[in-house]
Amino acid sequence: MPIIFVCGVPFGGGERLAKNLAQKLGYAYLSREDVVAKANECGIPVGKLEVAMIKRPVVQERMAKLKDRYLAVATATICEKAAQGGLVYYGRAGHYLLPGVSHVLRVRLIPEHAGRVEAVKERIKLSREKAEAFLKNVDDDIRSWVRFVHGVDMDDPSRYDFVVNLENVSLDNVATALCGIADLPDFRPTPASLRAMEDRLLQARVRIKLALDERTSDADITVRSTEGVVTITYMPRQAGLAHLIPQVLGDVPGCREIRCTMASTNILWVQEAFRADSETFRQVNELARRWGAAVELLLYKPGGEETEAMPLGLAPSVVARAGNGGVEDDVPATPPSPADSSFQETMEALVQEGRCGGGQRVSGGRERIGDAVNPSVAFSMVVVGDLFLEKPPAARTRLTRELTMFLAERMKAPVIQTGDLAARLHLGAREGLKAVAATVLVIGIYVAVFLNQPFLLDLLGGKVHEGAPWLSALAVALLAPIIALLYGTVLASAMKWLKMD
Repeated sequence: MPIIFVCGVPFGGGERLAKNLAQKLGYAYLSREDVVAKANECGIPVGKLEVAMIKRPVVQERMAKLKDRYLAVATATICEKAAQGGLVYYGRAGHYLLPGVSHVLRVRLIPEHAGRVEAVKERIKLSREKAEAFLKNVDDDIRSWVRFVHGVDMDDPSRYDFVVNLENVSLDNVATALCGIADLPDFRPTPASLRAMEDRLLQARVRIKLALDERTSDADITVRSTEGVVTITYMPRQAGLAHLIPQVLGDVPGCREIRCTMASTNILWVQEAFRADSETFRQVNELARRWGAAVELLLYKPGGEETEAMPLGLAPSVVARAGNGGVEDDVPATPPSPADSSFQETMEALVQEGRCGGGQRVSGGRERIGDAVNPSVAFSMVVVGDLFLEKPPAARTRLTRELTMFLAERMKAPVIQTGDLAARLHLGAREGLKAVAATVLVIGIYVAVFLNQPFLLDLLGGKVHEGAPWLSALAVALLAPIIALLYGTVLASAMKWLKMD
């Protein structure tokens, strides 16, 4: 059974549609008001957060923490309700809370404007002009809220599966049509999608637990969960939290292992197949050591559908076989795929190095990568590795380059391919020769300056300057950037040779 998100605006009929749809399907109903009430119970002042967001607060750090806590509560509330069966959620943009979960039906309602105005006039007792101004202000505030919380435009139709214009169709007919759509195979849960929802739920529970404990409430912590394994990264100045985190998270449901990593920043490594003994792993690990960074792995299967295989290590030990009277026989667990095995081995290798920042699996279009990346994590670099392995070499190169450009537009961090890592880490022969040439030129220029000081002084303030004052300005304008370029080349090469970034 899918999770149906009905996204609308006040006085637009979205709440009535969601309740009607839940009743027709026999699903549970949940609204944004329920999520807000749960957040208030956890000490998150959502109303104050909305007001502060609209007024553009000066204390951005505190607002960011409150926002993350609200998102964690909202995610946990939706996932816990959806785990009990089908769910219809009415709100603003709740589907953004579940990236990687495919059994989600995203519906956007476009209400009839005249009907909204009449509803406001009747309920709030306003004139038509004031009702229209009221609706405009409300809609603008909601758009600002969605942009602040999720970083997206809620009016973008590509973010929804169905956009329904209510101008010429009734809410009851829309609900009937959505009942049929919800039963399509495209929106049915798969093991991979259910596993992704469990990961989101566990991650949200961990974030809530850490936020509510006074010992960890103010810490800058990044949380990632994969199949019950929780990976937490914290800043070096908060090294004292290492022994507290397992104590705080000792009773979180679904958590079977906790990994803590101290890191100043994060590196995202995107690849289709990982190997702990590869040269790329050595280079990424070396870069992480220099920067004091944690490495987050993203196993990406381009353009494919989510696998129907059971989650790694969670396959049932018994299955019911047809024709045996319902007697369950013992069968071996489904063996992990080579990609899963190498992924886990690479994760373990990063744990041994103290550089593990978590990992996740993503399949489908390239937009799935952007949706899966945690927007609250500040990545210093995104490394794009071997992808599109089933394609011919020319197509692989083109598609990888396009993906790199796409990520560069979406991510607030430099994006490089693994082929460029060696050049970034080590001083090559060509770059070394360039540095030697720049050094010779810099030394030559300085020697020439010291040997011709009388002429230069005359050029800058003597007889030559009096006869042609423009000549000194031209000389400075030409020589200054050249010397700066050469000097910068020498210093950059020297820092790379000394392994200083």
